[in-house]
Amino acid sequence: MYKLEAVDTVIFREANSFDAGVHFHSSSKFPPYPATYAGLFKEGTSLKDRDIKIGFNGVMLDDEYAFPQPLDTVITQQNTLQKMKLVKSGESSHELPYTLSSISNENKKTHISEGAYLKANDFNRYLLGDETYPFTVLGDYITRELHTGIKMDYEKHTTVEGMWYTEESIRLKSKTHTCALVAQVEGVNLQENSIKKIGANTRLVKINKAKELNIVKPKASRYFKLYFATPAIFKHGWLPRWINPDTKEGTFRHKRRKVRVKLIAAAIGKAVPIGGYSKNGPREMHLAIPAGSVYYFELLEGEVQNIEKIFHQKCISDFRHKLGFDYEWWDRLIYCDRGFGYTFVGEVKEEELR
Repeated sequence: MYKLEAVDTVIFREANSFDAGVHFHSSSKFPPYPATYAGLFKEGTSLKDRDIKIGFNGVMLDDEYAFPQPLDTVITQQNTLQKMKLVKSGESSHELPYTLSSISNENKKTHISEGAYLKANDFNRYLLGDETYPFTVLGDYITRELHTGIKMDYEKHTTVEGMWYTEESIRLKSKTHTCALVAQVEGVNLQENSIKKIGANTRLVKINKAKELNIVKPKASRYFKLYFATPAIFKHGWLPRWINPDTKEGTFRHKRRKVRVKLIAAAIGKAVPIGGYSKNGPREMHLAIPAGSVYYFELLEGEVQNIEKIFHQKCISDFRHKLGFDYEWWDRLIYCDRGFGYTFVGEVKEEELR
């Protein structure tokens, strides 16, 4: 695991166009999408794309791992996160057997600057099924800065009328807190205090080894949920390729392990566009489920211990660079190697579904 600390500000542009005079404002996405890291660690080496594997990626707040708010929770008036309840869909037109319902007197419209995050200890409590937990506000750890510029005519030594632009950058610290990016990378071995370029305008980051990520392993059960720590690009929009869109059942296998499951509930945020640019030009645009999305499953066939082996701390996004969505499943391609769809298995007690 590597820890990336910004030397100055950083810029991670979103999928929208940006040019002076027309699309003149550029906002920054934070944390950056997982695709950011492969190019960063490959730059300046002779490594090929398949030589580098990206796993977990996210943020550290005051040197502690932090995770986006699970979308099956709501923010309470006491400034905590409250897990929502599973409720049978009944005769409604809902596609899944269960929906998620929040406590009626909670304020659903609470605005949290840059979003709510769970630090590692509280995230472990969430995975173990606790009901409430304190959260951290990401906006307390970063500062957004706006810079204005204008196109120059270098021959005339004048500015060009109507060609101004604004660009948003992010400073990864505040007056009282620090923030750093983290990425689990296989295939490279960097020296301590290495300097690399990242994001738009090739801003600099200092890279060192990070402490180990210690997340609890869930207890085996017939019911479980998958929490997505990073966005995931699925073939069927919000459904992965291995889930039948009609029955909501599917089989996931890796080597000799196999489970057949049924999707029974889901908490999914607004789709996020994943695109960007590379040295070869614009990348193909895809819609992804956002980080923090949660899927609830029932095990239909297979051993319960295989759930943790197959899904826990694995990348299960469908899209593969240069292969798209339609490829044969063999060992190297079962899991995404670009950090999309990094999942954790959480416990679901049977009494929650009664």
